[in-house]
This record gives sequence, structure tokens and C-alpha cells, in this order.
Amino acid sequence: MKKNLRGLSLMSLIFTLLTNFMYAQTDSTEVASIYGFYSYSSSLMNASSAPELAIQGSASHTSTGVQLTPASASQFGGLLINGRTFTSVNGLHVEFEYDMKAGALFSGSYGDGLSFFLYDGSVTSPTLGSAGAGLGYAYNRAKNDYSSFRKAGLSGAYLGIALDEFGNFKSKRFQGESRVNGISGVTWSQGGSHVTLRGAKGAVINANGLGDGYTGYPVLATRTTLSNSGTVGRILQTDRSYLATTNTLTSVFDLRNGNGEFRKVYLDLIPHFVTATTTDGFDIKVDVQTTQNGTPINVINYYHYKTSVPYSENANPSPTDFNSSDTEGSPTNQTLDATVPSVLKLGFAASTGAAYEQHIIRNVKLTLPYSAVANDDVVSTCKNQAVVIPVFNNDIAYKGAISIVTPPTGSKDNIDYNTFSFTKSSDTDLTLYRKKVTPQGTWSYNKTTGIVTFTPSSGFTGTTSITYTIKGRTLKDSNGKIIEPYGDTAYRSVPATITVNLKSTGCMYSVISNKMVTQIIK
Repeated sequence: MKKNLRGLSLMSLIFTLLTNFMYAQTDSTEVASIYGFYSYSSSLMNASSAPELAIQGSASHTSTGVQLTPASASQFGGLLINGRTFTSVNGLHVEFEYDMKAGALFSGSYGDGLSFFLYDGSVTSPTLGSAGAGLGYAYNRAKNDYSSFRKAGLSGAYLGIALDEFGNFKSKRFQGESRVNGISGVTWSQGGSHVTLRGAKGAVINANGLGDGYTGYPVLATRTTLSNSGTVGRILQTDRSYLATTNTLTSVFDLRNGNGEFRKVYLDLIPHFVTATTTDGFDIKVDVQTTQNGTPINVINYYHYKTSVPYSENANPSPTDFNSSDTEGSPTNQTLDATVPSVLKLGFAASTGAAYEQHIIRNVKLTLPYSAVANDDVVSTCKNQAVVIPVFNNDIAYKGAISIVTPPTGSKDNIDYNTFSFTKSSDTDLTLYRKKVTPQGTWSYNKTTGIVTFTPSSGFTGTTSITYTIKGRTLKDSNGKIIEPYGDTAYRSVPATITVNLKSTGCMYSVISNKMVTQIIK
């Protein structure tokens, strides 16, 4: 709607224009990232217009996140962040929250579960893998009687990580309507509630069923979260066998959050250094935080996902899937080419069957491992009074060489005060914003003290907020080689929010000076 500016005085016109635009002051810029990586974050709440997102199947956008499946039978949906690519040379750190809310009970179980996956960033129009136990990642073969069940695995698949409530994602199956490689012949102490890793898409073996998209995706590692005794997990070995998992969880738990609360997953892919300059795939770590502000529980502890993976394709037909026979053939030894794509994309999928539950994803963050972490701040003050916020008190940056043997240390003392910036216009914006003027007031940052000051506009009360990001420091050796890269733009934090509440009532005044006393609540 157009505004009528006729009849306004010059001063009124200037005020009207200023209240509709934000004024930003800068005093520095930063250098573009040498790694070509930019962090990503999205709440996924009411995110239907986000251009980088694409949903498939029964998935839908809601006010609490992307619902991959409702709590009803035979549902299948996925979310692809297909409009963003991420370089892989320095690894990845992923965070997301999930809700696997209980549906109707079927034979004492809920299912199926959800998957997070990474795929080749050169794939422009990906399609999800199979529904049901495949969780949108793995393939499913079938004989002719069930030809509609045949589905290739995820396009360009590199890595799939399942929160598998029912437990079938890890299993080898050979039956009429479901044929896929996996772990067989194991009596599990707890077969359900597994965190399971499957590898990349395999090579074509033959035209009898083991064609494009119907091989590979082997189980790499799996671990139940329900038990610390008996056979709780398996890890793929170089001789293609599976070794029993021996790591003990600090606390056992069900992946399904029965009380309806959101839980949080932390995923790290750290480059596995063979020498000081060469790598072989990633070391993969998966933690699950079961309560808000609780200590994350480590489930998968730095599994080495190599670029070449021997495995067994062990659900083969004899001689073909394209008939009505249930005769199983012999397994074949294969070697998976798991070369890391130069750029990656990510997504999620979930399935239900006769046993079912609702699956919701929200608050996705993607950074480099050991990127700076900025956390939200909330303060309160009184009308017409400025407030100072020591924003770095609950933030961290890292110091030390990147290694899983001796990981870098995180501390607020590692933050480079010169790298602070209020909200940037885009990922590639290299300007550092130190002052912003809004209709609610003026935000300013002091790079010497690390203090943000908010000075409210006269008479303003209520709540206002602004976002900011930070970085650590880069350290080089005497030859100019980077030893610690944390000052690179690629290691900039995802934005944190500073929220100021300005009260009009309940404020204290000094009897002597009759001036308002500001109380800061951190």
C-alpha cells in the first residue's frame, strides 16, 4: 500500500523515512573465505517460502517445523535443502532438533524413524530412496509380484544417518517385497532405537536387479540407545564382517521422545588425516541431547568412514529379481567408492508403516567443525535508559589444531573482538557492521571492550532484537601456512540474537537524583 506523504513538513518527512529504514555504520571489512564455505541456519518454522527448501511426499510446513510424516500409517516424506551447497574439505558440523511423537501402538512398537543424509552437491533434482525401512535413503528391490515396491536409493547418496526407532534400517532382508543388503544373523539385545550409518551409492553390478541405485548404501555402523549389555551394535570391518560394538553409553534412552519434547542431534564429520597434508574420508561422531540444556550422549564415536569401503552385497537374487522366484543367490564381495564429493547437500526423510509416529524437524544449523558459537542474550531495562550487553560471556571460539586425538579447546577468550558484526546482508557480504540505527533505538558495538550498547528511542517500550556473528583467530607458521583457521570467514558463527525488553512499569528510581536505575538481567 502506498503512503500519502503530501502535507507533511520537511522534518516530519525525514522522520517518516528514517523509521522505515535501518541505518548501518561500518568501519572495517573482512577477507573472503579461502574455503568457499558459508554457515547455514534455519528454524524451518513457517519456512514454506524459503527458496532453498524442497519437500517431497507427505512432508508439510508447520509452525513448529517441517513435519516429515503425520502420526498415521504408511506415510513417507522428505525435506531437501537442495538450494544450498557446502564445501567438504574441512568437514561439517550439523545440528538439528527432532520430535518423534508417539502414534498408535502396533505390537508394542513405534516406527519407522527418520534419516539425515548428505548427497553429491552436483545433483540438481534428487529423488528420495525407498520408503518404510529404507527411511528415504537405502534402495529396495523386489520380485515381479511386488514390482511397485522397487525403489532406487537416494540420488547421489554419500552418507545416511538414521534415528531408527523400529530398527529395520540396519537389517539385511531378502523376501518377495523387500530386498536390501545389511546385517544378518544377529540376535540383538535391543533391536530397536538404533542410530545407524549407511554409506554411499554403489556401482552397477548386473542387469538382473543389481543395477543403478540398487547396490551399495552398506551399513557402516549401528548402535542401540536402549541397552549397554549384550549385542548392542555392530561396526563394518575391512574383511566385510561386522564386529560387536563395545562402547558404553553414559545413559540409555529411547530415541522416541515419549513426552513430546524436542530433542537435539549433533553430528560431526572431521577430516581423517593420514599425514599432515592428506586425508582419507571422515571420522563421524553422533551425539543426542535428550533434555534441554542436558549433556549430549555420544552414540557413534568417530567412526572412520574411508573413501574405499569393502562390504558384502548380501541380498542377491538367483538368478534375477525380474521373476516370481524367492530363491536367494550367493553374496558377492564389493568395494564401495566413497570418494567425498567436493560439495555436498543435505536433507531429511521419514517413514511410517503399520507401526507409526509423527516426525518433525526444526532448527537446522550447518557450520564447519569448531566454528565459533554465538549464543542468544536477553536483557531488560527501563524506558529511556541505555543498556550494555557483554555479549561474549556465553560465546566461544576455538584454538588448537583440528584433530580428534587432541581436539581444539573452546573459550570466550579465543574470540577475536575485531570480527564482531551485526546482521549481514548475505553470506558473501564481507562488511563488518558495528552500529545500526532502527526505529526502536541505536545498537553500537565497542571492539575494544566487546560490549554492545542499546540506546532506545525516546518513549519506546516493549521488545526489540538484533542478530550478530563472531569468529576466532587464524594462526600461521613462519612460512605463512595456516595452522589454525578459525579466523577465516568460513568459521564465522551462525547468528545469535540479542533481545532487549524495555519496561514502562516496575522500574526503580533514586530518591536523591530522581533518575531511573537500570537493572540488567543477563
